[in-house]
Amino acid sequence: MDTKGEVKKYVKQSLRYLKNASEFIDAGNSDKAGEFLWGSMAEALKAVAASGGIVLNNHRQIWNYTESLTKDLGDKSIYDAFIHANYLHTNFYESELELRHIRRAAEDIRVTVDKLLRLAAKEK
Repeated sequence: MDTKGEVKKYVKQSLRYLKNASEFIDAGNSDKAGEFLWGSMAEALKAVAASGGIVLNNHRQIWNYTESLTKDLGDKSIYDAFIHANYLHTNFYESELELRHIRRAAEDIRVTVDKLLRLAAKEK
């Protein structure tokens, strides 16, 4: 596995999704914004995992990795933001959340994605 290349790919995709989320928040589309926030979080976690030579192929593996990373780092905020992102992912199908809820969750997710991407860059 080309670890550096994989990390770079995931970082680029995470940032792209984060940018798209902001654009959809500005446009008032909470469903799409939430889905992009979930995608950004998932790709950031994949970047951290890849920087350690770990490949995450499915949702369950991302969940398990998030729990493990949270425990290893002693940083509950990672798991909390992941739970928010996962709820936004579910909301894409249910369309229950208002834009103000998406905006609030977006703050925590952005902070956590930034933290994860810095961690991925450090571990390369």
